[in-house]
Amino acid sequence: MTLQTSEQTEIFVTSPDEITFIKKTNTIKNVDGNIIPEDNNKFIQVIRPLLVELIGTALFVLIGLWGACSSGGVIAAALSFGLALMVLAASFGHISGVHFNPSVTIGVLIAGEMQPVMAILYVVMQLLGGIAAAGLLRLLLATYTYAGCKGGATLLTTYAAVNRTVDNRVVYYTADYVTFWQGILIEAIVTFVLVTVILMVALDTKSKTGLAPVLIGFTLAVNILAIGAYTSGSLNPARSLGPAIFSNEWEYHYVYWIGPLVGAIVAGFLYRTVWAHHDRRMFVKRTTTVAKH
Repeated sequence: MTLQTSEQTEIFVTSPDEITFIKKTNTIKNVDGNIIPEDNNKFIQVIRPLLVELIGTALFVLIGLWGACSSGGVIAAALSFGLALMVLAASFGHISGVHFNPSVTIGVLIAGEMQPVMAILYVVMQLLGGIAAAGLLRLLLATYTYAGCKGGATLLTTYAAVNRTVDNRVVYYTADYVTFWQGILIEAIVTFVLVTVILMVALDTKSKTGLAPVLIGFTLAVNILAIGAYTSGSLNPARSLGPAIFSNEWEYHYVYWIGPLVGAIVAGFLYRTVWAHHDRRMFVKRTTTVAKH
């Protein structure tokens, strides 16, 4: 049976159940079988993705902060954030892409995969979601526990002065700390890795895969495990802003904006110019060669 849209596009329907569904809903599926005309409205295209970014970011950050404030330390934080992102990406990735992170949104924007206005709205929703998560954490944790983890705030690590015995002699180490520029570079490097993986496994024409949620979740977890002892492992301004507001911990807070955003910008630019499949590259397109006889 052949049905035609107003644009005279032929749709081949092979299932009686599908015909019944079309008659009941008065909609006709598009050629790819995934998009129907009623999806072309503002709620589906704008409101629904923004709600996913708002609510999803709140849940993602809250679960991660619960882990960060538990007695499990960096390991609990890494697994909480990584596994939460994995599950939420698998559930809602088809709606908004599940960025939950302004750095990811910036990277996707530079990669040419979304419009600037939508990117701005995404970032606003993510920041609001992160603030809501931090507020819920303050409400749901005991005061002692909350104070002990400083509300899950991301802070650069400081090292107290200590005496250590090395080769039968005492060595005195003065107090030290991770400097702001070290923090920026550390956050930039791991965010670069995260955004690059997202672009390659979730968006690129050639390398995208159904395993993207798993790969992205594990990438986030590994990065937090790697740097959590030095910068608390943010990679995400939305994850850092809320806890800073409610715990009033603002020391070197700019590190958690500059580092992730720089890393994301570099990742997006390299994807657009180097890593992407030829149909998505900005400058270097695939050349067609003619065989000589």
